[in-house]
Amino acid sequence: MSFLDYATLIAGVLGLAAITIGAGMIFLPAGFIVAGAGLVAWSYIVARAGAGSKG
Repeated sequence: MSFLDYATLIAGVLGLAAITIGAGMIFLPAGFIVAGAGLVAWSYIVARAGAGSKG
């Protein structure tokens, strides 16, 4: 992995954490919903990227 890949990963994780914490400060269950939606979106993106690199 290149530096850009690591920087993108760190930015994505920090961004998801910031959004989740912010939503959780407003309403705790909303924080869990945001975290779950973010992880589902993340897994979709990773799966698409993995499928694209195989073919």
